[in-house]
Amino acid sequence: MTYKEEINGLRKEINRLNGEILDRLAERVDVAREIAGVKKRHDKPIVDATRERAVLDQARVQAAKRGLDPDGVERIYRAIIDLCVEVEESL
Repeated sequence: MTYKEEINGLRKEINRLNGEILDRLAERVDVAREIAGVKKRHDKPIVDATRERAVLDQARVQAAKRGLDPDGVERIYRAIIDLCVEVEESL
């Protein structure tokens, strides 16, 4: 197998996985919209620092179990949380 054939197959797999990640991210944003509705109905603030810290801590533990860098995964989850907060605040 040539380099190009080998790398193209792997890149195809990366593209497939990127699509799955985006699908899950879209689902997460949809749930965040629902959460925003519940918070607004109960007059609760959008940002819940305690919950955010719990999500980040859980992500770090799960990352370590999978052999991933917990700091890197926390940065990714921080960005995801920020995206969801922006969506919630825009409603």
